[in-house]
Amino acid sequence: MKKEKFHYEDQRYVDKITTGQEKGLKKYLVNYVDFVRKYVKPGARYLDLGCGAGLSSNMLSKYYDVTGSDYSKPVLDYARKHFKKIEFKREDARNLSFKDNSFDAVCACGFIEHINDVDRVLNEMLRVTKKNGFVILVSPNWFTPLRAIRAFINNKGYETIGRNRIQIIGWFFKSVYYTIQKLINPTYVFRNPDIFNEKLVGNDIDMVYIANQYDLKRFFEKKGCKVIKINADTFTYSSIPFLAPWLGVVAKKV
Repeated sequence: MKKEKFHYEDQRYVDKITTGQEKGLKKYLVNYVDFVRKYVKPGARYLDLGCGAGLSSNMLSKYYDVTGSDYSKPVLDYARKHFKKIEFKREDARNLSFKDNSFDAVCACGFIEHINDVDRVLNEMLRVTKKNGFVILVSPNWFTPLRAIRAFINNKGYETIGRNRIQIIGWFFKSVYYTIQKLINPTYVFRNPDIFNEKLVGNDIDMVYIANQYDLKRFFEKKGCKVIKINADTFTYSSIPFLAPWLGVVAKKV
């Protein structure tokens, strides 16, 4: 259907996300790059999966041999035009064209929450990662109750969790339930993305999988990986990672 393609192919969507690149996104990506640099050595061959319009790939290229990949042709056209020194490839993350053990690090920022076949994508990320290499995933943790509390106090609705305080309260109780459930027995939780309203862009309204660090930790441990970290935030959340606003899963392929 035509509107289903809006978030993948429509130039209007590309214009909206690329306009935001020089605003809040750049500051956010600085933190992402700093996080990655704690684990991945300079000069490493690096796959920036779900690179979007290329800003993350460009920032990472100062330290790594970066290949950027995304499924959306329009955003890749933008990336190739603005960041000519970087190789960008159109890839389906469920079936990557790269050979086994191709990269020292395969990383994705703000990507996994837009995937409905999570296991298949994670398996592909591991497949193309070299032994002793890293898979790193950074994503918003929408299930932390703190997001709902902040939204309620600030009276600031988010399309993802609720547009008013009543909806936000509902999300708060849902987040508490799922936080407890995931501590006991992590399972993937999905949602219907808001892909039919072309006026809505941002705040993960097109999110499919509500990413959670315990889901991802369980997956990588079952694959025999060493999980080094599960939250991307500061020392504040080191002992209570389920409350962290951002998850940052670092898995070493051994």
